[in-house]
Amino acid sequence: MKEYTCLSESGPALSRALSLVAGCFYQPGPELSENVRALYEAVRPLGSEAVAQAGRMLNELQYQSREELLKEYSRLFLGPFQLEAPPFGSVYLEDEGRMMGESTTEAQRIYRECGLDMSPDFTSPPDHVAAELEFLAYLGFQESNSRDADQETFFREQRAWFLDRHIGRWFPMFAENVENNTEMGFYLELTRLTWRLLESERRQVTSEPVE
Repeated sequence: MKEYTCLSESGPALSRALSLVAGCFYQPGPELSENVRALYEAVRPLGSEAVAQAGRMLNELQYQSREELLKEYSRLFLGPFQLEAPPFGSVYLEDEGRMMGESTTEAQRIYRECGLDMSPDFTSPPDHVAAELEFLAYLGFQESNSRDADQETFFREQRAWFLDRHIGRWFPMFAENVENNTEMGFYLELTRLTWRLLESERRQVTSEPVE
């Protein structure tokens, strides 16, 4: 998904923040610190709690080596043995936690209908948490940059639908797995901040007041 989003830094704050937390759910590399610093700045318009959470993520990076982060990331999200917090929507949406089921196919279909496809370099299933967050961010940017009311309505409806049927539906179960299976502050704060952003997204697309 990464290469296909083309998200502008001048886009809506919430969409930019979603694109940046998505990047934090990839395997930690040398770009992670820069990504989290950008996230800290991006969430400033979204309230003091979001800023505090991003700040704690930034502080955690000062105390964790990349090797420690990679070890914990692998234990939680990669394996090769039991995954403590599988980052795939189908695990939570399909009977018996079956991967690559109908929900995965549905996610890929909606990406294509909205003008996206998976990058050849993206080797995870299409319903990986990072891909779904990036897609939601993409929809927000597209809505903001729409040239007519029909196009704007289309992308807003897709945001609401995708939250209801995909990432907003299974992320709470994923977040609970992370909470129950790690003591590393970085991934705890990342998960909590992402859930806060998804709640803000839900309020925005349903025109509820954001608290």
